[in-house]
Amino acid sequence: MSPLRKIATFGTAAVVALAMLAAPASAKKPVSADAFSYIAQIDCGSGPLEVGSTDDMWAPLVDLRTGKKLKPIAWKVSGEGFSVDEAVAEPKRHSAVCSYDDGVATGTVTVKKA
Repeated sequence: MSPLRKIATFGTAAVVALAMLAAPASAKKPVSADAFSYIAQIDCGSGPLEVGSTDDMWAPLVDLRTGKKLKPIAWKVSGEGFSVDEAVAEPKRHSAVCSYDDGVATGTVTVKKA
């Protein structure tokens, strides 16, 4: 093997090793439920997710397992003595209607897909 080829092989191996070390640092981490007013179950069609929700209904819903944020664009929920049917945007191609249940309110939330 020529010296130039050895250097190129070593350089490639070094880049791959550094990328493998950096990957876990950039992965999203679980989020504490203590940071949220409500813990809800949502299902957008691919199975239930447990998300954190605040008193601000337009704040992102945060997947407690992955930290991924979902941006609500419409709510259609109700509970004892109240109902909410609000939207900040019309559902578009890049949105999903999800079932929503936080123990106080149940119905649907439409989220913008990332």
